[in-house]
Amino acid sequence: MQDKEMGFLDHIAELRRRLLWVATTFVLAAAGSFCFSPQLVAFLTSPVKDGLVVLRPGEAFYVHLQVSLAAAVIINIPIIIYHLFAFIFPGLTPSERRWVWMSVPPILGLFTGGVLFAWFVVLPYVYRFFMGFTSESLRPFISVGNYISFVTGMVIPFGVVFELPVLIAFLTGVGILTPAFLSSYRKIAILIIFIIAAILTPPDVVSQTLLALPLIALYEASVGVSRIVHRRR
Repeated sequence: MQDKEMGFLDHIAELRRRLLWVATTFVLAAAGSFCFSPQLVAFLTSPVKDGLVVLRPGEAFYVHLQVSLAAAVIINIPIIIYHLFAFIFPGLTPSERRWVWMSVPPILGLFTGGVLFAWFVVLPYVYRFFMGFTSESLRPFISVGNYISFVTGMVIPFGVVFELPVLIAFLTGVGILTPAFLSSYRKIAILIIFIIAAILTPPDVVSQTLLALPLIALYEASVGVSRIVHRRR
């Protein structure tokens, strides 16, 4: 984290170097996760008591690969945050740097909270809801690939969207948003939240609603955070 003034080309070179570091650590994390992919797949599929099936010759392999990539994304998040902060630090004041460092625990905590909330609360409920429509004439015959895609499509988006308070606090801190603006456009924000939930979750109303409701609660909490940050500015 250098404090000396850098030119445009220096910034491009610095960005390229850090992107290479992020890409390298991601590949290493994916390779390491692939070694433990049997344990990861067994853990992710443990809620399914009736077992899963393989429909294509390469499906089992691609499931292990998909799980390894998802694990690499999660493992790489602290590294991405470090390189992002290291890249922007030279252009920040000491006060702004303090705010950046203070945002690290909320970023990691909210992402972890979103992942845990999806795994322990949302995913079991959605799965039971869908399985409730099965019967003797409609027996479940779920492939492992479809189930893993269902799980990762629920868990990782929850971790990402739970970062909403941090994002709003940052935008308030740099003067882009204000508490009054967030309050006056609450209805539009709720509409956008439902649209985002529809994009991020599997194509069903239950999953979308279960993602949208916590996001609305997070938005209301973000308005309070925005007021605190705005007063301190």
